[in-house]
Amino acid sequence: MRPLALLFYLAFCFDMTIFTFEKLYRAYKECLKNKKNTANALKFEMNREKNLSKLLYDLQTGKYEISRHICFIVTEPSPREIFAGDFRDRIVHHLLCKEIGIIFEHDFIESSYANRKGKGTHKAVKELKYHLVRGGKDRQRLYFLKMDIKGFFRNIDKSILWNIIEKKIQESSGDENWKKEVLWLAKKIIFHDPASNYIFKGKEETKKLIPREKSLLFGDRNTGLPIGNLTSQFFANIYLNGLDHFVKETLGFERYIRYVDDFIILYEDKEKLKEAINEVGRFLKEKLHLKLCGSKTILQRGERGIDFLGYYVKPSHTLVRRKVVGRFKKKLYNLKNQSIKKTLAMINSYFGHFIHANSFRLRRRIWEKRIKDIKFFDIGDRFGKIVLKK
Repeated sequence: MRPLALLFYLAFCFDMTIFTFEKLYRAYKECLKNKKNTANALKFEMNREKNLSKLLYDLQTGKYEISRHICFIVTEPSPREIFAGDFRDRIVHHLLCKEIGIIFEHDFIESSYANRKGKGTHKAVKELKYHLVRGGKDRQRLYFLKMDIKGFFRNIDKSILWNIIEKKIQESSGDENWKKEVLWLAKKIIFHDPASNYIFKGKEETKKLIPREKSLLFGDRNTGLPIGNLTSQFFANIYLNGLDHFVKETLGFERYIRYVDDFIILYEDKEKLKEAINEVGRFLKEKLHLKLCGSKTILQRGERGIDFLGYYVKPSHTLVRRKVVGRFKKKLYNLKNQSIKKTLAMINSYFGHFIHANSFRLRRRIWEKRIKDIKFFDIGDRFGKIVLKK
């Protein structure tokens, strides 16, 4: 964002209060984009003005309380425990993230790609491919060090996160009343325990798929953020921002890419990358109370290929992971009772992933063997997208 635009934005944000109807309504519209047809959204819509006015009143008077969460288990690509906030609370999440996002965004590094405007998985993979093709100093071949944080969301220390956010907000140029409101709301969201008030949807046996150490239903209540809320994604970037700067500025690695808690360092010297494992592990333990997942730490030559974000990236080409293709084929086998609209969206979601790899033959083969016989569908240019027959 340009300096002048930033000043105008900050002038807008740093009003005397975060709690205005205009800001709340904008947050509501943002929230509605992705949740328009959910039961909670439709229920809220039935008395929109009344519900927004009540929510604004509760925020302004400090009476706002977080509603009951919905807990469910997703099994793909791997089992995860989701705690989804009520639509009313999701509006508040958008309100807070929009209000303070620019303050933290200004400090994020360019190569942090998760849950940020203009970033995402495809750009992360694109940067990784760029480094592999370009190589190191004097075109030397690169080694890569891939690391993952053990039970990341479950082990985020709420007090550490709160201290980071409080310090940043207090140092900002916002009005004192605005700071007070923002910190009150952030603290309420951070320290709320969704496991204290939730309903479970789905088969009870799916709970067993989640190890106790990764579940918010067990263990330390002072750690853990719910996967499924916008604020958790935003707070994750804030929490690991210190790690990003440590790797790039203190350890001096320029070729560094992070997506949530998966991160990669590329360098010419294998021994220096070995040393980085201990340095990063020590930083995570001392500063963030986190641990590396040893079984997922990989140190290899870059030309062997890197498994990252659903792709297998090599200097010469990029492939779609076999597991991703397998899941897609499994879904195509189980299309019974699924609407044409949902089927089309699902197929194009996968094709949208495939086109960022060298996958022309894959897309053509899947079309000819799996999709072509579905009477409602036709194929777009170069097998890049499925369309409805005219």
